This record gives sequence, structure tokens and C-alpha cells, in this order.
Amino acid sequence: MKSFVIALLVQLSVFPAVIPEARNKLSAGDLASAEAIVDEYYRANGANSEYAAAVSWLARGALTLNNIDATSRYLAQTKSLTADLLKTTTVEKDSFLTTAVGASIEVEAKLLAAQGHRDKAIALLDSEFARWKTWPLQARIQKNINLLTLVGKPAPEMDPKDAGKPILLFLWAHWCGDCKAYAAEMTRIRQKYESTGLLIKAPTRHYGTGRSEDERLTPEQEDRLIEDVWNESYASLRGIPHPVNEALMLRYGVSSTPTLVLTDRRGIVQMYQPFRLSDAALSRQIDRVLKD
Repeated sequence: MKSFVIALLVQLSVFPAVIPEARNKLSAGDLASAEAIVDEYYRANGANSEYAAAVSWLARGALTLNNIDATSRYLAQTKSLTADLLKTTTVEKDSFLTTAVGASIEVEAKLLAAQGHRDKAIALLDSEFARWKTWPLQARIQKNINLLTLVGKPAPEMDPKDAGKPILLFLWAHWCGDCKAYAAEMTRIRQKYESTGLLIKAPTRHYGTGRSEDERLTPEQEDRLIEDVWNESYASLRGIPHPVNEALMLRYGVSSTPTLVLTDRRGIVQMYQPFRLSDAALSRQIDRVLKD
């Protein structure tokens, strides 16, 4: 028994975080090393959901590196792995499986679009959105639909009282470190453009968690936490509306935070960015909208 425990601890120490390690290699453009890390994990642990999620990251990395053959191979492997796993469990019970399923949908749609089949990519995303009912998958799929279709279209879920105003949406989460780090930049944007009529809003949603992932909160408790976090971490943005709006967050596909959306005075989306932008890049987008 003692030898078994020691062996288990050794195994855990060798494979503490296969996905972050693979992602680090992919960020450096080293697809071969990332694949070696994932293969080594498979030899020790088999075709579990974490392995499927890691393979899905290989697919994403290969697509970013424009290696279409490798992308297609990893995508097919991810889809086969998730199909087998879904025979015995569900995405609601396994976050790694959720990641793998979501990534396979995202990569397949992006691959279709990159190959000139934009309509097929949108049709795939629409059908998958209807299939899956969990927030992480629906939001991720909607994000990819938005990346293909939202800019140039009327902004969804907008308050009629805001008509005629350019609007910057800062879509955030109370637990999001990147969002808190972005508060200083949002403050500079607010100060720079507050005289132009630009309206900044910061919608969020309930996540069901507290200050740690294992702390479960009721909606009422989370409302209080959201206010506490806003006052603590976003004090320089005091006065900016920050409503809890589940429908808006889903419609804008907020699977990653912060997400930034910019609309013009006509209510047309001119920018959709599911990630942070620098002061200069965001200012350029706002300047362009204000000139129209």
C-alpha cells in the first residue's frame, strides 16, 4: 500500500498540469514539444477527459500556427475522444470535457471560416448552440458566432434609453483577475472620453461562486459580493452602471473576461473583442467611432 501511494504521488508530481505546460510550448510556437508533453501524459493516465482537453489545445495551437494538417488531425482526435467520454458522463459533470467539446466546436468553425466556408462555420455554430444547454458551452459558441457576425450589426440587448449614444461595454466577472488589472486602463479611458458623451457600462452575471471556486453563493449573496468587489477593485469607476444581466452576457458570448464591445451612436457594433486591449488600441477604436 505504501509503495502504491508513493507511486501515485510521483505520478502526480510528474504531471501536475499538462494543459498549462502544453500551452506554454504552444505560446512559443513549439507544437512538437507540446505534443510530446501531451503524449507523455497519455502514456501515464490514458484517454481521460484531461487528455481530451489537452489534445483540444493542440488543435487550437496548430490552427494558430496555420498548420492545417495538424489542426485537422488533432480536431478529429478530440472529437473521437469526446464522443467516447460522452457515453459515460456529461459536460455538466466534467470541466475538462466541457473544454474539449467547446474547443472542438470552436476549432472546426474557425477552420471552416479560414478555408472560405464562412456560411458553413456559422451553420455549425448555430446547430451546436441549440444542442448544448450549459452556460460555458453556449457562451463560447456564441462568442464565435459573434466574431463572425456581430460587427456591423445592431447591438443586441441594449437599453432604449441609451439610443443616440456611443457605448463601451466592459463585460467582467467578480472573480476575474484580468478584469481587476484592467480597471486602471478603463479609468484612463473614462477620464479621456467622459466629455465626448461616451457611455461606459459594466454588466456582469451570477457565477454561483464566492471569492474562491469552492464557495457556493445564492444569487442574493453574490449580488452583495459583486458590490463589494466593485467598490474594492473598481473604486475609480464609481458611478458606472454595473448591472447583473444574464441575457446580455450570454448574447455577447462572454466565455472569457473581460470582453469589450463598442457601439456607435446608431447602435451598431463597431468592435467586439473577447480579450483585453491596450490603451492605444482601444483609444483608436473609440476615436474612429466618435468621428462618425
